Amino acid sequence: MTDPASAIGNVIAASGARLTIALDTTGGRGAPEISIGDMLKTPSAGPRTFALASDIETIVGADGRAQVLIQAELLGEVDEGGTFDRGVNRHPPLGAPVFMADDSDVATLYEGRGEDRIRIGTIVRNTDLTAYADVENLLSRHFAVLGSSGSGKSTAVALLLRAILENHQGGHVVLLDPHAEYGYALADVGETVDITALHLPCWLLNLEEMIGIMVPPSEMFERETQIAILKDVILEAKINYAGEGTDVSHITVDTPVPYRIGDLSRLIDKAMTRPNRPTGVSPYLRLLERLEHLDRDRRYGFMFSGFLVRDELPGLISRILRIPVAGKPLTILDLSGVPSEIVEVVVSVLCRMVFDFALWSDHTRTPPILLVCEEAHRYVPNRPGEGFDSTRRAISRIAKEGRKYGVGLGLVSQRPSEIDPTILSQCGTIFAFRLSNELDQSFVDSALPENAHGLAAELPALRRQEAIVVGEGVPVAMRVKFDFVEEGKRPQVTPSAFSTAWQVDDLDQSFVADAIQRWRLQTRQGHGS
Repeated sequence: MTDPASAIGNVIAASGARLTIALDTTGGRGAPEISIGDMLKTPSAGPRTFALASDIETIVGADGRAQVLIQAELLGEVDEGGTFDRGVNRHPPLGAPVFMADDSDVATLYEGRGEDRIRIGTIVRNTDLTAYADVENLLSRHFAVLGSSGSGKSTAVALLLRAILENHQGGHVVLLDPHAEYGYALADVGETVDITALHLPCWLLNLEEMIGIMVPPSEMFERETQIAILKDVILEAKINYAGEGTDVSHITVDTPVPYRIGDLSRLIDKAMTRPNRPTGVSPYLRLLERLEHLDRDRRYGFMFSGFLVRDELPGLISRILRIPVAGKPLTILDLSGVPSEIVEVVVSVLCRMVFDFALWSDHTRTPPILLVCEEAHRYVPNRPGEGFDSTRRAISRIAKEGRKYGVGLGLVSQRPSEIDPTILSQCGTIFAFRLSNELDQSFVDSALPENAHGLAAELPALRRQEAIVVGEGVPVAMRVKFDFVEEGKRPQVTPSAFSTAWQVDDLDQSFVADAIQRWRLQTRQGHGS
């Protein structure tokens, strides 16, 4: 039983998920020592109600007397059996005494009760307490990792994935890595696949994705004509490849079945020479020129190559989704070598493949899949008209419908204000690292649940590897210091530091020649090693 004499104050107002508490300064003892982030409780005959101090202010009345008020965000209740549940069935009555939560209370709240949980770090205000995340709620309800560059965001992503996969060696995780950061850090649990090892045949693209490559937005006057031509010849090429006597009634322009690039060129040329063509030859010639350019440019070899056309989809899906796992439950898709003008198309294809496989496979046997998207603001931008619409739709579909089919989503970004808020709102757990940009801070604050707004004020003051963690994946909103990650298991964000690299002069012209050779050959061999 809590000693009434130890009360720090009383509830003087309650509204929604917030309490207003007046500190007791009677008896000449002065205001109790309390700071933002302290855990408070209001015990009663039933459950104990817990709240988190979020704002502290001093009000001076008309009589000149000062009163200290605390705004506290309600977290939940602990019943008589010691079980914590989020939400409050009944608000504390006005005048109810308020106490500081003791160590056992705080431990009960932060430990949670999920059986399948992982350690991610310690509670900043009490380093003796371990911070846990519940794997099922974290993955099934999506998550976002947000923070400025240098805040420890990427290291935390590596820590999370490693902690999850060490306890779930039959996992299936796909990580889109645009800067080749993670291959070295997660080599023991993942296979890195870059464009030199990834054959993503162009016939996997749907019409919209093919248009994104074949018909640049600058082609304003002939764009619709080129799209109409492309639609007709792609469908005909797919039917031709199927061969006579084959049922082609299911084949559409978007069906992922093989066709030959040579057939595409031949059919465009054939359509161009028809006497009854609906337009001049210019749009046909532009498409032929674009195909020839793609065939010559080795950067596009992973998609437009002269390899023998065959149905590679089963092998591609197996490799990307780790079926079978074969000791490596993670696929790291290194996109650093993908030409910038089509990287969004590639991301669109990969995201769509993950979802479509889960959608059409046997739901009684399909394993859950986690897709982690680094630099998410590039693919699902906040401003209409930016980015590639097909990529936005593919990721949005996973965010909104993925849970039905066992597809989880992880969004990682250093510019959260540039992410589509509708998609970010689907993330049930948010890891918010230091954010120095005021617009980003406001955006994340608006995305946090009501009982975490007080913690959001700490975003610009967080230290490296510290984060505000809120949502379904953790017991309560908390400020966490992520565990230390040893050197060999951290993402390689920067090749070398200025302060150390500029201490020596150990490079010669052979280094320059080697870089120029890679530049000319368009190969990043050795990158990140």
